[in-house]
Amino acid sequence: MRVHIVSQHNRTLYLHELEAMHRHRHELFVGQLGWRALESPDGLDVDEFDGLDATYLLALDNDGELLGSGRMIPSWRRHMLRDLFPQYCSEPVPVGPDIWEWTRHAPPGRTRSRETNLAVNLALNIAIVEFAISRGITGITGLLEARMVPFALSIGWRNRPLGPPQPYAEGMAVALLNELWPGQLEALRSKAGRTSPYIVECHCESDLTHMQRASTTAAIAA
Repeated sequence: MRVHIVSQHNRTLYLHELEAMHRHRHELFVGQLGWRALESPDGLDVDEFDGLDATYLLALDNDGELLGSGRMIPSWRRHMLRDLFPQYCSEPVPVGPDIWEWTRHAPPGRTRSRETNLAVNLALNIAIVEFAISRGITGITGLLEARMVPFALSIGWRNRPLGPPQPYAEGMAVALLNELWPGQLEALRSKAGRTSPYIVECHCESDLTHMQRASTTAAIAA
């Protein structure tokens, strides 16, 4: 499994995978979690923040099948916490060149085993830190379901609440600023039994083809 960085600069390489991501998000958030506000007749979860400012992290298996995803948006652009949900914050929403928002975190869900969900969750969390380091990001904001805070703490995130938990239609959520800390990446990789990076960023078709061949070779060798 690798986590591919997909931005406006290379998204034409991932048109099939991006459609799979939007379809999986709808299946997860609407079909499994019951978020009716996101329901769409075409079975795709696409919102106003799925534009050129969005960078996606797509967890793909060795055959290129989507396992999970996440979305990152720079805080100096329009993003969900500042522009849709500022009421979750008791203080100004943090913004700056080193702060990005993490939204639409989408693990496999009920279609996969608990073990696969944990592995993909860890991979996406590690990839977020790897991505942050590659971009000079020191803080990550977002809304997190309150029930998921213990898991986030257990894998090393240092969550600073920006306000108290508040109800939404399907549960409780809390606005957080996650400040990266020295050694966080190594600690996360240790939990996953991983030493090499998860993220890969392809810039042309030959990059993607080479990476896919390498993944296939490694899977056969294993």
